[in-house]
Amino acid sequence: MAWDNKGENKDATFKEQMLAKVRNALIERQEALFKDIDKRTETWVPIKEEDGNAITFVQNFKDHGGIFIYLESEAEFAECIKQLAPENGWEPLWCTSPEMQNLLNKYGIAYTEDKDREPTQKLVSLTGCECLVAQTGSIILSDALTQTRDAYALADILLVYATTEQIVPGLRTAFQTLNKKRPNQKPSQITFITGPSCSTSIEQTMVIGASGIRQVAVFLVDEE
Repeated sequence: MAWDNKGENKDATFKEQMLAKVRNALIERQEALFKDIDKRTETWVPIKEEDGNAITFVQNFKDHGGIFIYLESEAEFAECIKQLAPENGWEPLWCTSPEMQNLLNKYGIAYTEDKDREPTQKLVSLTGCECLVAQTGSIILSDALTQTRDAYALADILLVYATTEQIVPGLRTAFQTLNKKRPNQKPSQITFITGPSCSTSIEQTMVIGASGIRQVAVFLVDEE
């Protein structure tokens, strides 16, 4: 081991210099790769004027395996859930969102905050959303909305209540909307859900719901 006149380890100094050069090279490489990116310009294909945000979202969402249900009012949504829950074995609904709990209480719909289930019973989570993204057919959720990430991470079936006013054209608008909606309550996690989970890790075969949500449905309520 070599030491200089000041008593410093030359080998250690050389190592630090070498690592510094590697870090600088990586930074320069990264800057070179992304130097031409214009973060202010919309990169998605513009939505056709005749389609609009709502139709574009529905088409893209369904193309990715999502289930879409259109309803004319909040009351119609409640009646729909009252019929579908017992028919499909969704009871009790799992709901952790205070906003959605208020809605369920308003219409006398039973729910639980307990996620524990029998091994054969489906875990069905009902939640609202931050917004819907037309260009990707995605649902944006956050733990600020649901109070827990489990609400969309552990569910077998995810039911999402949304309104027509929550549909935005693209991701940039989605983040702007989220910032305006929660200026003082920034979520610790924002999640994009585009259809049910998919995996090809099992014999290179596409399997739906192998490691996540098996079904995802959006109940779009027209509040206009």
